Amino acid sequence: MQLQINRDALELAFKTLLTCGCPVTEKEERELFNILYETPKKQAIDYQRVLDVFPPKAETAFHRLADFTIWQASPDSSTIVITKDITLRHFSSSYHWNHVVVNVLDNAYKNVRSVPLWFLAHMLLPVKILSVSDENASAVYQFKGGEIIIENLFCPPPYEAEPGQLWTVHFAALLCQLDDQELKTVSLMTDANRMLVQFRQEVQQIDYKNFERYGDYMTFCKQRYQKYYSHHIL
Repeated sequence: MQLQINRDALELAFKTLLTCGCPVTEKEERELFNILYETPKKQAIDYQRVLDVFPPKAETAFHRLADFTIWQASPDSSTIVITKDITLRHFSSSYHWNHVVVNVLDNAYKNVRSVPLWFLAHMLLPVKILSVSDENASAVYQFKGGEIIIENLFCPPPYEAEPGQLWTVHFAALLCQLDDQELKTVSLMTDANRMLVQFRQEVQQIDYKNFERYGDYMTFCKQRYQKYYSHHIL
């Protein structure tokens, strides 16, 4: 069995990585970016190249994405492809949420004032753009029974986000635009997460210029992004 990943799926996973302080070294990040930069659009990548970036016993979001994909695959498949749809499902899933809970909850008190807000920030969420000014956007995460206003999201220069459009966010950055079917997929995953459904009722607003005890998290995401994309438009 060969595992592959579509380029747009790897780019989505990489940009998700850039928005958080995941345990990945700068050298590993650079190697991942080089794989992206060297690969033509719409071309699949041997996923072993991605996994080989890390030490043999590493446990990263990229390893969990592989597990998540294989669990859903037919045992008769000779080639399994990680698509954008699977990547969206992974980062909005209870599987991703449970990993966050296990690995972050013990030390959350050091970084946060609101546990519900903190865990929602870790998830890939579907939002509607409210406004865009230069590289700063505001959006709303709408769900049955409520909504959360998200202020000071980083909108990278290549993006052409406009009010009314549907996008995904992860922490303080816009990641990718959603079509109607992708919105249904991500909403299905988040709505199936009972703890997320409980937590989102307790949050009314997230401001990434004043995010928990981190302060200006939007600038953190912007700096992470510009380290790789300031001279390269993929």
